[in-house]
Amino acid sequence: MRIKIGDLLVKAGVITELQLKAALAEQQHWGGKLGDILVRMDFLTEEVLVRALSKQTGIARADLTGEVDRSALALVPPDTAEEFGLVPIGLKDQGRTLVVAMSDPMNISATDHLVSLTGGLKIETRIAGAGAIRHAISRWYRGEEMLREDGEQSMRIVNNAGNTVVGFSTRTSKAAATQKAQPAAAGGRESAAEVLRGVEDTQRRSVAALKAMVELLIEKGVFSRDEYLARVKR
Repeated sequence: MRIKIGDLLVKAGVITELQLKAALAEQQHWGGKLGDILVRMDFLTEEVLVRALSKQTGIARADLTGEVDRSALALVPPDTAEEFGLVPIGLKDQGRTLVVAMSDPMNISATDHLVSLTGGLKIETRIAGAGAIRHAISRWYRGEEMLREDGEQSMRIVNNAGNTVVGFSTRTSKAAATQKAQPAAAGGRESAAEVLRGVEDTQRRSVAALKAMVELLIEKGVFSRDEYLARVKR
């Protein structure tokens, strides 16, 4: 029998039993995938999660750091890639098999949709983190590159010739709670999409931390769930 991802992570010493219980409480009351919750609560990184999921499922990890196979990319429109959290990365068997990186490679409805979309091609899945797939979609479909090296985050929008059109960078301090954007290209314009992604990520983490705290207080008997819901509805 396949070991559960939470138990696998605890056994590997990646997370503690207490962290697993907190994430399971979050999942029970608010829904979502356990792995995504653990990442959102900062209990582990997305890369570690992907490694663990690969070990659990036996599905190979995808490498999204290089250049994409444009013929494979053309088979899947960007809205489909975003809807199902996937990105095509290559073709095999003389074009009869489409290799796809997915955050949830066990999603049968997604693979069935791809079979129909591509006219009956065989679909071979690889596993990748949701964040890595979002970055790949931005880079390969929209021409946006996001780089993270030595604590610096940068993003540039390139044209078909590979020349930078708009870019910016942020220097991240480990002790800082916020990031300040610095202009990195002509005009010093920030990407609105990147700013929104940063805000959304901060909101997700804040909500996750708040939910975990509420569940812990309810579990400790500080107040009941009915009392909490009544206060929220005011």
